[in-house]
Amino acid sequence: MKHLFENFRKFLDEDVGGFTAEFQLFIPRSCPDEKCDPAKLGRTDPITNTAWLNKPRGGLWTSTASKAENDTWTSEWNEWMKRDMPKWMNAQGVLLKPKTSNVFHVETARDADMLYKQFPYKPSGEMAAMTSMAAFGIGGDKNIDFEAALREYDAIHWGTKGGDDSEAWSFGSAGSWDMESTVWRDVSVLEVVEVVPVSIVDAREVY
Repeated sequence: MKHLFENFRKFLDEDVGGFTAEFQLFIPRSCPDEKCDPAKLGRTDPITNTAWLNKPRGGLWTSTASKAENDTWTSEWNEWMKRDMPKWMNAQGVLLKPKTSNVFHVETARDADMLYKQFPYKPSGEMAAMTSMAAFGIGGDKNIDFEAALREYDAIHWGTKGGDDSEAWSFGSAGSWDMESTVWRDVSVLEVVEVVPVSIVDAREVY
């Protein structure tokens, strides 16, 4: 049995557990000081499940970083804000480097289903009633227990292989992840590289 378990974990590490992105970008909603303070990254809320979204609350959320124009940085999350929520943009972000490989990586519905089978979430009471909203196209009958999953893993990375047509978006209500992103349970597994300028647009150009 131990041998089978070790082989299964090896399969996860090689197929869906590996995290190869070198840098992650955290973009806070606002930095009240002149410069974002990376020390404040430790102030994260605990991971909690949501019944009608296959997406947890709490933790620290990042998206894979990439270089943009004029020596700035961007990410899929940042590009989404440019299009849909320009008022959320911030001209500064914190560049982070993962110090762990204990990350569950989701690219397909099969990956998501594997995570669900390991950590199924069975809501009760009011949460169960909210889950029934799946009949109206909200939520789903395969809810992942992210609280339990993120006690086992340091992070869950939801990828976008195939873009908007990615199979992973079709799993339950996983489309609520919106774009490629990672939720980290503990900032201690991330190394702060530096505070960096972020590519933004003028919100007045959008509204």
